[in-house]
Amino acid sequence: MNTSRVYGGQAVTDRRRERRERFLAAAVELFGTTGYTGTSVPQVCRAAGLSTRQFYQEFSDREDLLRTLYDQNQDRAMSAVATVVLERIATDDDLDTVLDAGVRAFVEAFDDPRQARIAFVEVVGVSPAFEEYRHSRRARWGELLQTALQAGAERGLDVGTSTPLQWTAYIGAVNSVIVERSLDPTIGPEQIVSTMRTLLRPGLLG
Repeated sequence: MNTSRVYGGQAVTDRRRERRERFLAAAVELFGTTGYTGTSVPQVCRAAGLSTRQFYQEFSDREDLLRTLYDQNQDRAMSAVATVVLERIATDDDLDTVLDAGVRAFVEAFDDPRQARIAFVEVVGVSPAFEEYRHSRRARWGELLQTALQAGAERGLDVGTSTPLQWTAYIGAVNSVIVERSLDPTIGPEQIVSTMRTLLRPGLLG
């Protein structure tokens, strides 16, 4: 296909990008409220105002759509946490300040309860392939946190030692706390920050 062609004053690539975003926006609303299992491809198409033919031009199936949303969630959160933690470390902030900043960035990344539900509830048990993929993404979180700790140690922060299994346990606890917040609007972000940092210090990091 010649993607430089123009229809109705809009390039093909722009039209496809806009169409894809409409499908994703519809899926956020439906998966994040009705739920993944309760939402069909035709429902997503109706919510997006597009056809099933157009859907299958963008996604192989409903699970592919969910995985795309999941990746967007995880990528956004990882980028936010890595950016703020490394910035804080570079300015020689103390360890508690660094940890608070990282936790707060993670909480803010899932401030939308629909996104939290998609990222931590709707993706669970979808299929064996999806479970394997979720495991690989959790491993990437562990790698990110280990890298951040190493950067802190190089700047003189006393970050102690930790193992991949300990990080797996921490990540699971963090996910549960975010889900609780999405279910209980009385839980404020500072409560989450305090709870999650306590798991790190005096917990995981001593």
